[in-house]
Amino acid sequence: MKNKLTENFNNDFSKALKTLKIKNENLYVTSNLIKISNIRIKKEIKLKIILDEIIKKLGINYTIFAPGSTFNLVNTDIIFDPIKTETYKMGPLSEFIRKKKSSRSLHPYWSIVGIGKKRKLLDKVSSHSYGYGSPWSKMLDGDFTQLNIGMHPSKAVTLIHHIETIMGVPYRFSKEFTHSVRLNNKIIRKNFHMSVFYKSTPIQKKIKLNEHFFLQLKKKGELNYAKTSSGLEMWSFKMKDFFNTATKILSQDIYSYLEQKPNLKKVHKN
Repeated sequence: MKNKLTENFNNDFSKALKTLKIKNENLYVTSNLIKISNIRIKKEIKLKIILDEIIKKLGINYTIFAPGSTFNLVNTDIIFDPIKTETYKMGPLSEFIRKKKSSRSLHPYWSIVGIGKKRKLLDKVSSHSYGYGSPWSKMLDGDFTQLNIGMHPSKAVTLIHHIETIMGVPYRFSKEFTHSVRLNNKIIRKNFHMSVFYKSTPIQKKIKLNEHFFLQLKKKGELNYAKTSSGLEMWSFKMKDFFNTATKILSQDIYSYLEQKPNLKKVHKN
């Protein structure tokens, strides 16, 4: 039975969530819940309320994906176990989702966790963190909506790196990593790939990161916003809309994700 504080938190979150234009049944959610850390409700209860309300909003055929990143495993001998390895700095909601009856893409550094009807999409993905056949490719094909809770999407839209990869930006390259993973109860060594910056020349991301992309989305009415009475902010947008906006801007200026065009002569001299 819910007490008054829990009931108010539930109703407050539900009311704000309903104002967002989330109409389809496929959602990618990323979050920072620091804003509600002072509400005197147990963390597990808060997480359950948030996830339950999102599922209620999506309906019985829901699919929810979330970041399962483990960059702490880079350059280590720690075995990546898609079932047991905890997410790293992805927030408590992602870890809460991972602990459910979830699927997880097999990438030791940039995995995605998923629950619901289409979670098995994550069972067969490419070895690359981005690009064709990656979870991001599958989310675009599945017409996913992205929900950002507690942080503006300009600061948390990994989709931009998928876009950079398929656009072939000249300041990144696909690097191969070899890492041990647990697959079907066996430990195997596998090659994985990820798009990374060249190190031989200074490359600076835009100080305001992806704000220019989201300003365009907002102008077109494709960025939705809500705020709870406790101050927790939320944004939602169709991932295809962001993809279309970002690819258009990058096609006009391939360096639009950076503060300035880097000197790539040393990188591409051969």
